[in-house]
Amino acid sequence: MRAVGYILVFSPFTLLLTGQLWNIPWLAFAVIFGVGPLLRSLTGNVPERTVLWSERTAGLLDRLPIVYAVFATLATVTSIVLLSRDGVPGSLGFWYGASLWTCCFFAVVVAHELIHQSTQRRRLGQALAAIAGYPLLLHEHLMHHSTSGNVELAEWPRLDESVWRFTMRRTVRVWRSTVEHNALQARRRGRGILLGGAAEALALTSFTAVGFLWAAGLHGLLIYLGVAVALHFGVQAVTYLQHWGLGVDSVADADQGRYAWEDRCQFQGWLMLNLALHHAHHQESRLPYYRVVPYRGSPRLPAGYVLLLLTSFVPPIWRWLLLPALRSWKVDPLRHVEPQGWRLVCLPQHFEKQSL
Repeated sequence: MRAVGYILVFSPFTLLLTGQLWNIPWLAFAVIFGVGPLLRSLTGNVPERTVLWSERTAGLLDRLPIVYAVFATLATVTSIVLLSRDGVPGSLGFWYGASLWTCCFFAVVVAHELIHQSTQRRRLGQALAAIAGYPLLLHEHLMHHSTSGNVELAEWPRLDESVWRFTMRRTVRVWRSTVEHNALQARRRGRGILLGGAAEALALTSFTAVGFLWAAGLHGLLIYLGVAVALHFGVQAVTYLQHWGLGVDSVADADQGRYAWEDRCQFQGWLMLNLALHHAHHQESRLPYYRVVPYRGSPRLPAGYVLLLLTSFVPPIWRWLLLPALRSWKVDPLRHVEPQGWRLVCLPQHFEKQSL
């Protein structure tokens, strides 16, 4: 059952195409972000110990991101063709964009898994992220893993920083670093133009944008560009959620500890290939998603990603929820666990109510 659950990674694009065919363009967005957080009582939590997969099951799970990359590319092309045939009803364009953003967001999650693997898979992951509208993933993320706890370079957010401020700082940092890196590559190769993976990824993103322009004119292009901008914000907001309060301005050994928040919601784990077990991922980034388990002594979030992402938009509420969790972890990491008592949703609870 746990292995079969990873098939959920295909659900956003499946729902997007179903919504286009049935003229309910909000379907993917509503199901993934509306129904998904309600499923914890049915799916439970990711186990604390490593699951012993059979060789056949492990082989299938290992190939799943590759199959997904092909599926997502074909689904994007199919969506563009349907868009050219049926168009986007005026007021429903926003909902189609929201569903497309949902698909692109989780495509970047799978791309993240691929870029931590072999060279060929890394290139595939970069291409997948570029089609989704996030061409800088490879350079940005590998840079992120090489710099632990650094708040000055916006790799980790500052303790007193809002998600809005962090996103702006990190956006400037990522684009500047990418341009400088590719310019350096160009000079080394004796060329006067940008070269390398980022330039190729930007070209692929531009090609996808042209596809939406062909399918639905300016309206289609604006939808895709809007999705790309919102996707960039979403990726930075997740980085904020995963690392807030764990940088060098808050934790003494953050420059060595590679600290990150974790959440064990199983539905979330299936859909995001265990990306929410982020502290474990930072400790051993090449470990495949199906072998990742919660890290002993990791900081645990008081709720799931969907609720906390919404909460992060309002800094006072964010701090009201997260500061008790941060204090609890600092007091005794090994006795720090996620709050107990969840029923239907990943509801937040204060860690201060727990006995330490």
